[in-house]
Amino acid sequence: MNLALRVGRRLGVFVVSLLGASLLIFLVTHALPGDVAQVLLGTDATPEALAQLRAQLGLDRPLPVQYLEWIGGMLTGDFGHSHLNGQSVLALLAPRIAVTLWLVLFGLVGSLLIALPAGMVAALKRRSWPGFTISAAAQVGMAIPVFWGGILLVLVFSVWLRWLPANGYVPLLKNPGQWASHLVLPAITLAAVQAAVLIRYVRSAFLEVLDEDYYRTARSIGWTPMRALLRHGVRNAAISLVTVLGLQLSSVLVGAIVVESVFTLPGLGSLLLMSVDRRDLVVVQGTVMFLVLAVLLISALVDFSYLLIDPRQSSRRAATQGAGSR
Repeated sequence: MNLALRVGRRLGVFVVSLLGASLLIFLVTHALPGDVAQVLLGTDATPEALAQLRAQLGLDRPLPVQYLEWIGGMLTGDFGHSHLNGQSVLALLAPRIAVTLWLVLFGLVGSLLIALPAGMVAALKRRSWPGFTISAAAQVGMAIPVFWGGILLVLVFSVWLRWLPANGYVPLLKNPGQWASHLVLPAITLAAVQAAVLIRYVRSAFLEVLDEDYYRTARSIGWTPMRALLRHGVRNAAISLVTVLGLQLSSVLVGAIVVESVFTLPGLGSLLLMSVDRRDLVVVQGTVMFLVLAVLLISALVDFSYLLIDPRQSSRRAATQGAGSR
């Protein structure tokens, strides 16, 4: 199969996945209990007033018509307008995207800074207590809910030690120092959870390097185990780690939404939860669709990068996904 055909298949999968996700999002949001007209008019509203408002908002039209209008609007860059205040969904998303992006970026970087050295030590010391300890800690970290980890960090560093703020957010341009201090605990929370998952993959990748001839050759000429692993292991494990990071993006975004709710960050997660509570379905649909689009785009870019670098890598991704079970 040539490269053009592989790229065409990936594009087809991307389009079908996007359409399927949009249909699922639309159906799920409309299945949620509650009525935005009732929220706007209050519990004392008459049935006639409720029916009139639903007609104004277009909620009385058949669901297929509403879905097609929503999809058609997104194709032109219109994600709709809030039923509560009339604001554009994109206008509501814009100031919150930066908050979530900072959190996701710091969470990913932090998870790598934790997982790489921990995974290397776990591989080198796999038959001694450091390796067992790191592997056990990773298993425990995967079992701890994100919100519980965040609450624990708040209790220690905000309540007991009073080193860092427990919630809130300050824009970067307004005060860089306070901006950083408000992101430390959320980023550590997200990074710790993702690092617990990545440690298993890093350990497995480096275990494969330990069995290679070039590693044994490096050891035979006098290199220390750590130097040989750093020289050969990081480079050979890089592709596997990039693949895993691409696969983990969706869980990182979900984790970021939970972390935002714990630390009261004004990101996409807080907007999504607030819109669900207010039954503002247009904002819910637009926010979730934006998150799905981001995940699918990153996954597609990861696929395309492998196809361009080495078309054979696409057939190896399944093996990489199962490496963490070692």
